[in-house]
Amino acid sequence: MSNTREPYTIWVCTNCIMHAANGECGDCYNRDGHGGGEPLSLLSNQASPGMGWEFHLEDCHVFQSGGEDRDECECETNTFSTSSCDGCGSDFHGERHAMTEWSERA
Repeated sequence: MSNTREPYTIWVCTNCIMHAANGECGDCYNRDGHGGGEPLSLLSNQASPGMGWEFHLEDCHVFQSGGEDRDECECETNTFSTSSCDGCGSDFHGERHAMTEWSERA
């Protein structure tokens, strides 16, 4: 029996998306550090910035092109959220960015 990997979208704070893309963020060097939690510490599986084309809104150019047109779109950013970050647990309000996490299914 083989395992399959199922993608799903999580929403992370700016510090977490910066760590995923660059390995560091602007708060890394502040006296108080990250403040909201260690970036990406809640992720137990492999995750990557952005979301799969099938999770974009139907009128989005990424969805309509079947993922071929990967220019930035509004679907992958929530400009203001009161939800905690799925990557570090920070409850600071603000922007959330889409990441795709992969879960193993038997």
